[in-house]
Amino acid sequence: AFIFQVVELDFLYPSEGVHKRWDSGYRITAVAATWDQTALILSVPRRKPTDETQETLRTSAFPSQHVKEKWSKNLYLASVCYGRTVS
Repeated sequence: AFIFQVVELDFLYPSEGVHKRWDSGYRITAVAATWDQTALILSVPRRKPTDETQETLRTSAFPSQHVKEKWSKNLYLASVCYGRTVS
């Protein structure tokens, strides 16, 4: 359960908003994208998680090698979405 929740919406990627929310205790709980917008739902959990590690990655192709490297560090995918690729 969550005690607060916000939406960060941008035509590219809401990097500044996400980092600001992370600093305030929010964590990404859902993502979505269309050809022209990216939306991230960030929530503050009622109970503080034991592991707060989160990372976002934007690529033009699926980052198989990056994912495998994260697995070796016990970090796993929580969500993937597909939208427009920005050069």
